[in-house]
Amino acid sequence: MKSIGDVLSGDERWQRLMERAKQSEDKLYSHELIKGLTSRFPDRKFGLSELYEYRDTNMYCANCKGLEECGNFFKGHRQTPVEENGRVRMVYAPCDHQCNYEQQHRLKSLIKSQFVPDHIINTTFESLEKDAGRIEAIKAAINFCVGFERGKTTRGLYIYGPFGVGKSAIAGAMTQELAKRGVDVLMLYVPDYLMEIKASIETGGMEQKLEALKKVSVLILDDIGAEAITAWTRDEVLGPILQRRMEKLPTIYTSNLKLDELEQHFARAKNSEPNYKSAARIMERIEPFVEYCEVKGRNRRRERK
Repeated sequence: MKSIGDVLSGDERWQRLMERAKQSEDKLYSHELIKGLTSRFPDRKFGLSELYEYRDTNMYCANCKGLEECGNFFKGHRQTPVEENGRVRMVYAPCDHQCNYEQQHRLKSLIKSQFVPDHIINTTFESLEKDAGRIEAIKAAINFCVGFERGKTTRGLYIYGPFGVGKSAIAGAMTQELAKRGVDVLMLYVPDYLMEIKASIETGGMEQKLEALKKVSVLILDDIGAEAITAWTRDEVLGPILQRRMEKLPTIYTSNLKLDELEQHFARAKNSEPNYKSAARIMERIEPFVEYCEVKGRNRRRERK
């Protein structure tokens, strides 16, 4: 009587299946991702299912088009080897886009005063009108986003010009582009943020709100110089934020004021004598760490109305 093994071994269909499985396995082991994994952990015996998941999830990431189009079963996650106590195990770890999404969510829950209109925050570089008055500023903004590297990029931009020429739209496009690239970025409207900080003295949470701005990889301060500045918000809020960030983390500014006008604004705080020394101290935390980008042109805000 033939054994089951004899029957199966003589079955041509079974042989073909076995050959395909062997070819698939050989192809798997020859894949550059798998060769890199096994050479990194030569003593770890990986199961086939682990290797297939590692290859497939990381292949999706190699051709990533953003979190919304993620093709992995666990959206925003991929198989990753983790060493613990001398042992290697495979886990689903969040990718940069997922980490950025979670960080953005934490920031938004903490900082309520963004109040940046949807048409600004949803702007992209593709949708920006690239007229002569702002093309150089747009180029500088794109170069910043493309060239940004955590731990290396420390200089930001100071985007200034008259009302309605599109400074905030350029900053909004930067927010979108950086977020797509997995960079934690926060854009907020300075006048409202400072009002929120004042209110949080009574309600609590001021230190958390300040700390978030000190640590975010890219901070965009929209319409600086439009706030009703006081000596306290200048010296105890803006000062410490910029002090922590300078030479370490880039800050982007939009303003209707030139730098010398901004210094005058800081010097003439409400309900106090002019203090040019304190204003100069703030400017020393801004001027050396930005590229100046002037924006000209027509008032698009009036056109929308």
